[in-house]
Amino acid sequence: MANNDFEQINVHLTTKVCLDNEVEEFSFDTLGQLIVKNEAVYIRYTETLPDQPQVHVTFKFDPNGSIRLMRSGDVKTVMTFVDSKEVPASYETPSGRMTMATRTTLLATALDTANLRGETAIDYILTANEQLIGQYEIRLQFNA
Repeated sequence: MANNDFEQINVHLTTKVCLDNEVEEFSFDTLGQLIVKNEAVYIRYTETLPDQPQVHVTFKFDPNGSIRLMRSGDVKTVMTFVDSKEVPASYETPSGRMTMATRTTLLATALDTANLRGETAIDYILTANEQLIGQYEIRLQFNA
């Protein structure tokens, strides 16, 4: 795969959210794109859920091992995950911007861009103003 080219992939995403002792799990499959640019790997897709506006999602896998999740639609979110570290995050709505933080408790990735497949597991704690918002688990898998 040449630099800056993209390949179509199948994306499977599962997200588990733990809020106030309640657990919700969301899972979906969609088509996406795999892009390699300047040694970083990008997974892009559009999330379409019933009765929800479309959300454009990008996962950026940096060569340094961090992962950035960017979501844009009615609400824009940017979160960076660095193993065992707390990192600032932003959540932007039409009403304004809220600063949050992610503390990553698990970050495991296996990418095989030559064969257009990979997976990542991200567990993190989301806080705002040092108050717990929730605990999250993301499982992303993709293949040709």
